[in-house]
Amino acid sequence: MNARGFVLVATLWVLAGLAALATYIDSMVATDLDRTHLYRQSILDELHRRGTEATLLYLLSTGRMSHRGLVLEEEQRFLEAFDDPELPPGDGELTMAGETYAGLGRMRFALQDERGLAHVNIPSSPMLGAVLERAGIAPGDVARILPRIGDYVDVDNQLTLNGAESFDYREQGLPPPANWFMAGPMELKKVLGVGRLISPEQWQRLSPLLSVRGAGIYNFNTMHPQVLEALLDLDSDGVREILEARAERPITRFSQIAMLTGRYPGIDEESIVMLPSPYVRIAIWPAGGARKSVAGFSLTPGGAAPWRTEYRYSELVLEHGPELPQKAATPLL
Repeated sequence: MNARGFVLVATLWVLAGLAALATYIDSMVATDLDRTHLYRQSILDELHRRGTEATLLYLLSTGRMSHRGLVLEEEQRFLEAFDDPELPPGDGELTMAGETYAGLGRMRFALQDERGLAHVNIPSSPMLGAVLERAGIAPGDVARILPRIGDYVDVDNQLTLNGAESFDYREQGLPPPANWFMAGPMELKKVLGVGRLISPEQWQRLSPLLSVRGAGIYNFNTMHPQVLEALLDLDSDGVREILEARAERPITRFSQIAMLTGRYPGIDEESIVMLPSPYVRIAIWPAGGARKSVAGFSLTPGGAAPWRTEYRYSELVLEHGPELPQKAATPLL
């Protein structure tokens, strides 16, 4: 090979190397840009999540309630005016039975009155057993779980039939039962055997339907549709009549439920209430996101602060809700 040919080959190799280097640099720059975009989006999402939560807490602590949820009004009203029977219906509502709404940015949110969920601190409630079975847990396993919840939350150390007390927990190398009410729904996993009797898939279906608050009170106006299905042993079509009826007027008596479904829930009629409770769960997640933020709040407008955070956790998003969620009738969202 003559000198001219050698120079040509060497030049081609250099150009090939430079092209490879340029491709590598371009790839690295594109990767860094993608990472920067994702990082920027994650910051925006967190800002919008916090903004959505703060806005909802402001509206909840300063607004008034209908039988279905929060009444939205453009004109701010003072608390002493809330007792006026002539108050107008408002400019819209934020219902509190798990419906999906659009929040700030690409956030989605759902409000849930916790008296519309199954109460894990009251294992004797027919609602809890029904919800567990509807999630696919075998009746025999439900019969094991409920007594163990009872022993976990009661204040004594006396073993009940099929229950579990401190001795049983020590044998398994586990912390003893709290012998007090659970502070949040995730604490149910600490009850002996629950992790074995409830699969991860079943737990994902259950967790949005469980509450630690409610004290045996039932609100059929804000009850989650899946809890209604379980308690009344109905399918989604059977529940639809209740959902349509409560959109028009409050449900306050068993006779209304019987007329709509032909079913009588096995609970005391005096335990039925009409208005949402001060115990509110707020779930917020980004459109298309994999996880949602869930927090429970107690509204305490007469206390030292307008609300108190009771618990907070994150969970997988199983259903993102409608592609076009409802828009809240307020410029704040």
